[in-house]
Amino acid sequence: MANGWIVFDKALPTKPEVSVICRALGISRPEAVLACLQVWAWADENTTDGLLDGLAVEDVDYQARIPGFGAAMVKAGWLQADGCGLVFPNFERWNAETAKQRLQKSQRQSKWRTRRGDQEPPRASTEPSTSASTEPSTPPSTDIPM
Repeated sequence: MANGWIVFDKALPTKPEVSVICRALGISRPEAVLACLQVWAWADENTTDGLLDGLAVEDVDYQARIPGFGAAMVKAGWLQADGCGLVFPNFERWNAETAKQRLQKSQRQSKWRTRRGDQEPPRASTEPSTSASTEPSTPPSTDIPM
């Protein structure tokens, strides 16, 4: 579960879902983004699979400190709620330990490239690996069908 941080997508403030939340609640993008991060950090502390049994959208409101925030997240598609609890769709993509491990690996690789002096990742060669053949790959048939 928690290791002190959650993944932040730098495109989050411009996502359409944030627009949905802003319009539904009459709040600014920075307020919506901060509230999302508060909710996702809370979820990360309390679940490993994105399921929070026995909780309701009002519990999300409390964590976001904005009345109606849970319902707005449902409207945006970032939260599902039923009589049994809450579900954070695609939780494993951003909050599961494997997502964090993938991000850390990517960061380590980037640092390694920087230390090596690479400014960009190696590019695939567009040159053919062998020279073009002028001979057919199979000899012509000498058999003439009758």
